[in-house]
Amino acid sequence: MELRTVTEKEFDDFLAMGEFAFQYELSDEDKRKRREMSDLENCWALFDEGKMASKLLIHPMEIWLGGKVMAMGGIAGVASWPEYRRKGHIKALMKKSLEVMRDNGQSVSMLHPFSVAFYRKYGWELTHSVKKYEIKPEQLATEYEHAIGQVIRINHDIKRLDNIYTQYAQKYAGMLKRTEKWWSYSVLHNPRDIVAVYQDEDGNDKGYLVYRVKKNVMEIEEWVSLNEQAKLTMLQYVRNHDSMVDSIKLHPAIDENFEFLMFDPKIKQEISSYFMSRIVDFKKFIESYPFQAIFEKPLIVHLDDPFAEWNRGTFIIKKSEGEEVKVDHFPPKEGARCQHPPEKGIQCDINTLTTMFFNYQTPKQLAAQGRLSGKAEEIDMLERNLPEQTPFLYDFF
Repeated sequence: MELRTVTEKEFDDFLAMGEFAFQYELSDEDKRKRREMSDLENCWALFDEGKMASKLLIHPMEIWLGGKVMAMGGIAGVASWPEYRRKGHIKALMKKSLEVMRDNGQSVSMLHPFSVAFYRKYGWELTHSVKKYEIKPEQLATEYEHAIGQVIRINHDIKRLDNIYTQYAQKYAGMLKRTEKWWSYSVLHNPRDIVAVYQDEDGNDKGYLVYRVKKNVMEIEEWVSLNEQAKLTMLQYVRNHDSMVDSIKLHPAIDENFEFLMFDPKIKQEISSYFMSRIVDFKKFIESYPFQAIFEKPLIVHLDDPFAEWNRGTFIIKKSEGEEVKVDHFPPKEGARCQHPPEKGIQCDINTLTTMFFNYQTPKQLAAQGRLSGKAEEIDMLERNLPEQTPFLYDFF
């Protein structure tokens, strides 16, 4: 067995395995775009007697977390040919990906799971959910009295949209810091998609829609509104499509409450699990993490991570007034998980810490679930210091 990055000649095989595993077909143009977005140094595969057996891709990305930018490795395209499945190949690839991401300074990773249980084994945990609405035009108000400003259709102006998006993304945990290349490849890839921007009374951009109308259905792929006036005026704009659509499908942020603003709020809505995340390098991650206040005393974390030995042991975290976060790491002694007494500090695994630091589950919730142990005052101190941000993600990879 050989585990390495693929060559230029092997890239078509790399794509073919994904087409088979995920049951889709790529056109020549799709393949060209995939190659353009995929550096070969990020395409990893396991070979059996020279034949590609399993593979994955690591997207070098950045995310917003607590208003700060963090380097992130986006795992995608994890697949094997059927004759090579259940042989430990994916386990080897996932472990290798952690080493690669750590070396690349990507202290956190994200992926879209085909099975949550499968990736939990490797330390990834749920951090994001997705909300979808299906609305009839008549369920919106005919006119929104306090709609101020205007919505105008524009060309696919990436710079203009990214300025609005970036202000929005910083409010959430785990949204991508998009590059121009990603905008073109993943967001505005369909030239027939309609883009509309909301401008306030002073002409400032405060929201946008990316949508399409097909077969009497309006599908809104992205809805970004920076204030309530933007939201109301954009709802009015959507309502104005009533003569040409029977249904409106909308993908809002998970904490949005559009139904409250509707004439008839009895709409169809669905919430489902979406993305998983994983802290790759806990020490590096915590040193950059945007804690909200100082710690009254050092926080001791006893951490278990079977797939990343550099995350195992005891971490002592200090946050003083006007100082950066300082972290001391004490690897476990031979035959033990930690060097320090377990009755001091909190104890958990990497999955638990990840979902907690993304604010998908709170420390108190995790303690009640038996996922996190420690004294109540230490758990309370940790909860008070986490950013109050909702985890949300528009993108897919």
